[in-house]
Amino acid sequence: MPEVILAHQVDFVTWRHAARHFVQANVPPEALTWRVAATEQEQPWSAMRQEGQSADQPVLNLSRRFVGILGQVLQACDPERFTLMYRIVYRLACKELALTDGHDPDLQQLRQLVTAVRADTLKFRIAFSTFSAQITNALLPYTPAHYILEANSSYCSRRNARPWQVVTPYRRMEWTGNGIRFAAGTETIPDPALVAWQADGSGVWRGYALSVLPPQLKDVEAAQSLAELGAEAMDCRACALWQPASRTVFGEGAEHAPIMLVGEQPGDQEDQQGRPFVGPAGQVLDDALRDAGIQREQVYVTNAVKHFHFKWTGSRRLHQKPEAEHMAACRIWLNAERRLVRPALVVMLGVTAAQSILQKPVTISRTRSRLFPLEEQTQGLVTVHPSYLLRLPDEASKQREYARFVEDLRLAANYAAQTVKRNAE
Repeated sequence: MPEVILAHQVDFVTWRHAARHFVQANVPPEALTWRVAATEQEQPWSAMRQEGQSADQPVLNLSRRFVGILGQVLQACDPERFTLMYRIVYRLACKELALTDGHDPDLQQLRQLVTAVRADTLKFRIAFSTFSAQITNALLPYTPAHYILEANSSYCSRRNARPWQVVTPYRRMEWTGNGIRFAAGTETIPDPALVAWQADGSGVWRGYALSVLPPQLKDVEAAQSLAELGAEAMDCRACALWQPASRTVFGEGAEHAPIMLVGEQPGDQEDQQGRPFVGPAGQVLDDALRDAGIQREQVYVTNAVKHFHFKWTGSRRLHQKPEAEHMAACRIWLNAERRLVRPALVVMLGVTAAQSILQKPVTISRTRSRLFPLEEQTQGLVTVHPSYLLRLPDEASKQREYARFVEDLRLAANYAAQTVKRNAE
C-alpha cells in the first residue's frame, strides 16, 4: 500500500503534490496511507520517486476558494484529516461528489473541522492582540487546540512590529523585526533568554516557506514536470488578480509538444472550469486547429496571464485586458512552461501574448504570419487571438480572417513537422 510521509503537521505542499499525483494515477483513498514524519531523518514523499501515471487519469481542477478550505482543514488536530481531504478531492475528480451536497458525511466533517480551526484562530488572535498591547513582554506562551500558528504568522507580524516570540507545545515562532522564523515547540516555557535564536539561525524550521508562503522563484525553477509546476501555480499570489478569480488556470497538453500556443488570459468559462480555451474563443481555436491539420492534444496550450481579469457588470463578469504588472507577474510561469515543454515553435495568439514573450511593444499587422527566432532551437510566430474573430462585425470579414488564421496555424504545423522529421534523422 502506498504511503505518503509529510514533513510536518501542516505540510500542505507535500500533501497537495501527493494528492495530485495519486488522483491522476487513479489510486483510491482506501489504498493510500498518510502520516507525519516521526524524525527529521525520514524523507517526505516526493513525486520524483513514484511510478508513472495510469492512462485513464481523472482531472483534478480545484477552485482557489476550495484550496483555501483544504488549507484550513490541514490545520485541524485530527490525524484522519489527510485521508479525509484526499477522499474528497478523489471523489470530486471522479465526478462522484458535488461540493453543494449538504448531506454528504465527508463534506459535513470537512465543515466541522473548518469551523473548529476558525474558532481556534479567532481565540489565538484575541490572545495575541492582548499580548501585543503589553509593552514589556516579548514572549507569549500559548497552547492552541489546532496547528494554527504557521497560518497566522503574517497576521502576527503585521499586528506587532516589535520583535517577539510565541512558544507552543508543537512549534515556536519568532518575529525578528525582519522576518518570521520557526523551530520545534516545548511543553514547558523556558526563560526568554533560553529561547533566543543563535546568530546563524540554527533551528529554523526549513519547511515553513514552502508550506505557508506563495511559491518562490527557486521553487518554480526546481519543478521537474508540468504537473508539479501546475501544482505550484495553484497558490500563486504574485499579483492582485488571484483574489477575485476563482482559480489559477494553468496550461495543458503534451509534455514535450513541438508547438506551444500562448493566449492572453483565461475567460469566464476557463475560470470556472480551470482549463484554457474552453469558452467561445476556445471553440474557434479547436475548429481552426482541426482545419489546419493539428490535433489539440498534440500541442501545449496556455496563457500569458493565468488568472481571469474582469469587472462585474450586473451579474456578468466582463473581460478586462491584462495590465503590464499582470504579465510581468506571470512571466515566471510562462518561462517555466517553455523550459519544460521545449517547443520547436511558440505561437503567440494576440498582442498580449506577443508582448509578454517578446517583452516589447508589438503590432500584429507588422509581425504576423512569419517565423522568426526566439532563442536557440525555438522559433516564434505571431497571429491573432481567436476572440478577435468573434468580434468582427460581418460574416464576410469573419470568413476571410478565419481563413488567414488557419493559414497561420498551417504554417506552424508544417514547420513543426519538418522539425520533428529533421530531429528524427
